[in-house]
Amino acid sequence: MHDVNFHHDHELTQHEFLGCCKDCQHSLEIIKPHIMAFADRIRQYDEAALRALPADDLYRLFLILDDLAHMDAGEHLAELILAEPEINAVLPEIRAYYDTFFSIHEVHLAERLLHTSAPWETLKSFPLYPRYEALVKNQIELYNIEPGSRLAFIGCGPVPSSLILLNHLAGIRSVGLEIDDATAALSRKVVGSLGLEHEIDIVHGDETLLRDLDWDTILVAAMAMPKKRIFGNLRRILMETGKTDASVFYRTYSGMRAILHAPVAADDIDGFTIVGRFFPMGRVNNTVVIAKLDG
Repeated sequence: MHDVNFHHDHELTQHEFLGCCKDCQHSLEIIKPHIMAFADRIRQYDEAALRALPADDLYRLFLILDDLAHMDAGEHLAELILAEPEINAVLPEIRAYYDTFFSIHEVHLAERLLHTSAPWETLKSFPLYPRYEALVKNQIELYNIEPGSRLAFIGCGPVPSSLILLNHLAGIRSVGLEIDDATAALSRKVVGSLGLEHEIDIVHGDETLLRDLDWDTILVAAMAMPKKRIFGNLRRILMETGKTDASVFYRTYSGMRAILHAPVAADDIDGFTIVGRFFPMGRVNNTVVIAKLDG
């Protein structure tokens, strides 16, 4: 069962895998029609059509893809799925839909937070809140941030939920960087609505602003793009500022969850070495990776 409080009919059930290892070519043949059907379904929606959907319909459509991404399947099957020619051909459409869904749902959440007298209760009642909380709790275990230190988050979006929950659960102060001016302004309002304007700063700009900001640790959002440019700039900034031992955390997608978004590639983080990795559990989407400068 998923943790989102919207009912929908599961289109791919465990019954279809009776007698199947869920990690073989036969498993792929069971799953493939569902992936292709989802790709066919989303072709009827451009961005305007998705934004026009009622919230319940928007989430029910998302949950079809979510079920596929969180199937109890082996790593070999995930590789088979992503490499299968017809599936591989529709991955860009599926991933573009996923990006669009999240941009819409975060704006929905931001507007609700700004138009309620109980923003914390509204945030905690939001369908995907349990996932945000689980992801942040995982990251708190990894961060080992000293009291009084400051986190910089590249690509914070309209609702900087990671920064909000890192402060709420662990008292971590932070600065969020957002490249879109209107999104940064909305994010600043959301932070203020929760009474966290003295704990979380939101600035408009990209990762190059880190040269002039106060921070100790960096977190790169899963959807902050392009990764190759971001990590190239981070490498130069860490060397220029003398913070060569600073940790850079980034989020990526692995296994079946890679159907949602392209994973961060090895050449995207050229000049960095991976020193830790935390794979997601339950309905959390992101793998969290810790990297440091080479040498």
